[in-house]
Amino acid sequence: MHAKSKRSLVRTSIIIIFIAIFLLGIYYFIGRPMIAFVGDVDAFRAYVEEKGILAYLVFGIFVFFQTLSNCIPGLPFYLTAGFILGGVKGAILCDFFATLGNTVAFLIGKKFGRSFLLYLFPEDKLTRVEELIFNKNPKLVHIMFMLLPLPKDTYAWLGFYSGENVIMWLLITFVARFPHIFLYTFSAEKMIDNQYGFFILGSVIAVLVYLVVVVYLKKNKEQSKKNK
Repeated sequence: MHAKSKRSLVRTSIIIIFIAIFLLGIYYFIGRPMIAFVGDVDAFRAYVEEKGILAYLVFGIFVFFQTLSNCIPGLPFYLTAGFILGGVKGAILCDFFATLGNTVAFLIGKKFGRSFLLYLFPEDKLTRVEELIFNKNPKLVHIMFMLLPLPKDTYAWLGFYSGENVIMWLLITFVARFPHIFLYTFSAEKMIDNQYGFFILGSVIAVLVYLVVVVYLKKNKEQSKKNK
């Protein structure tokens, strides 16, 4: 192996290790305390009342790291935002910072490319996403992942396959993510008045949509194999 290739391999390995440690650190030292904090609605409400706009910024940073980490669940943050800020305001705040987190992942994936992503994802999963993107309209796939109950934060690392520039990526991600987030924030707002039906209905719809998408993708994959 040439010296240049060795240096490149070492540099890539260091970057991978750094990112892995960074993401694990986010989960253990930021993610778990964040979930515990926002899970105490009364304490968080008091914090918002005391800190004002600063509290919104802190909460937004929480959502940003949650989205970027790809290992911290977003539901507690969306529900808390709905409880404290209401359906619309909570959804806008969460969507804005979640979009920023997805965009950072998008830029990292675009910078280092497929060889880098193979360190983060199994090759078979990466190949399935590639086939889905290349066999369909890339922008449509982007919208589908962000709009439907699919692994949005994972897709963001592969988002550069869409061929979109950063501005287009930001716009599509923000707009397409909003309904999904609003479903939870609005449900949380209604749960304050003991109107649990909205949350139950939203959950049922999300599950049904997910099942429909899974069945469609499975049939599409089988059809593609037959056509080969």
